[in-house]
Amino acid sequence: MTKPSHGFKSKDMKTSCCQTKSYQLEGETVLCKNPVCESYLRPTNLYNSRTWNKLFAMFFFVFFFIFSFDDFSFSGDLGENQVRTKQFYIDQVKPLTKETLRAELDAQQVICPEQVYAQILIESAHLESYLTKRTHNLLGMRFPFRRKTAAIGIFLPESNMVILGTQDELKKYRNQNHYAVFENWQECIKDYRLWQDECFKLTDRYLSFLGTYYAEDSKYVEKIKKLSK
Repeated sequence: MTKPSHGFKSKDMKTSCCQTKSYQLEGETVLCKNPVCESYLRPTNLYNSRTWNKLFAMFFFVFFFIFSFDDFSFSGDLGENQVRTKQFYIDQVKPLTKETLRAELDAQQVICPEQVYAQILIESAHLESYLTKRTHNLLGMRFPFRRKTAAIGIFLPESNMVILGTQDELKKYRNQNHYAVFENWQECIKDYRLWQDECFKLTDRYLSFLGTYYAEDSKYVEKIKKLSK
């Protein structure tokens, strides 16, 4: 790992988001590499842990002797609600199979679902590709920097790195080879539907559109027709 240019020794530096030494430098950007942190793979800042420890000790001294008589007790209901909300979200994410994929295409009202189903099988190596497993990207979609999107980050294959962020935050990577990253495979289907809304006109023939604008493979449309029968 490259030493940070912050004037401190690397061993003294910690992330400001989770106070760990688990980080990685990507150019001038510091990325949190702590998988349990809410800022995992997002840009963060570094601080000198020795300086922080001194400040914390001073703050604790003031807090304990001046504010210790106040009642800071609180109900645990908020935490329980947060757990329930997270569990509800997890329950909504279905396992990725050919059956659930086909059903999701209908649920998301994807245009030409049979053809898109075949397209996904081709792009994802029948749901087994590395990109699918690493980023939940079933279609090799690039990260869109302008249109509305469900993507939450960008994948840089050369460094095998996922960086989470908004469209504005990730603009600096637009000239690098990259792919979109999604929270789960269902969000990828949602994003493809958004792409259809942006780029596809119902008066066009969908397969002709794909053959002309989406793929360089001259037999791409023929493959889709074969798999969608």
